Amino acid sequence: MSFALALLVLPGCATWIDQEPGCEYNVYDWSDDLLAHIMSGDGSGEFDYDPADTPRNSLKGSYDVDSGDYSWSVDYASSYFLIDTQVEGYGTAYHNGDLDILQTITTTDVLADQYVSVERTKREGCQVTTATASDESMSDAFVQVGTYTDESTFEWEADVSGYSWQGSWHANLSRTETVVADDGSYTSQITTKPEGTADGDVAFTSSGYDYSGTYLRRFDGGVEETLTQSQGGETTANITTNYDYDGSGTETYRYPDGSKCDVVVTADQACSYTCSDGSSGSC
Repeated sequence: MSFALALLVLPGCATWIDQEPGCEYNVYDWSDDLLAHIMSGDGSGEFDYDPADTPRNSLKGSYDVDSGDYSWSVDYASSYFLIDTQVEGYGTAYHNGDLDILQTITTTDVLADQYVSVERTKREGCQVTTATASDESMSDAFVQVGTYTDESTFEWEADVSGYSWQGSWHANLSRTETVVADDGSYTSQITTKPEGTADGDVAFTSSGYDYSGTYLRRFDGGVEETLTQSQGGETTANITTNYDYDGSGTETYRYPDGSKCDVVVTADQACSYTCSDGSSGSC
């Protein structure tokens, strides 16, 4: 990969886009990428601000206009399920709004687990292609191709491993993803909201049963679902689940005859159940 050198600007100049913008829409200050971060600063390449969403408390970093190297760190709210994110990369933030960058992202959660990914992003005008992978070889890259469709909307799509993805990002920092399995065995539409929660609808087939219902990811990372289980078009159970981020939680199965079973799962995935007919055991 080759990256052109960034055009220089005078330190202290607050206007980064000082050329004819590549995209006809004014989207650069909300795009939540390197250029948006630079534009939050004084134009020197340094930035330190509180993003508009609730989970992130601060985002601080810098972009070296000579070398193209950059980095930033993110700190999150104390009750959020992520602790911090560290980003390191290099490339060019052009003065017409275009981008050509490669970065490594390391995120640490409240369980002290780390997740590392590599992103290669190229924006030309209103068109953006982003490849996300586990390493710089990009051999397993998830490639999103999209465009800014107006002043407040970016729409993208991707096809990978038997699934079709469509998404939209908005100026208010909400993001919606729709995933459909090619064989019809899974569909979901989930919206991640700037207040730090995510919700939507899911439907899938598993072990001969069809499931459909609603999904909610709480601010603390816990997940709640309300599902209808059916077979041959007939309802076989109504299921409510409530799981904490560490994997512990409960499931309740309510059956058409009025009976029910309660399932308890611990963080180490030990599972037990108790049913209204008196039965109980491990699962």
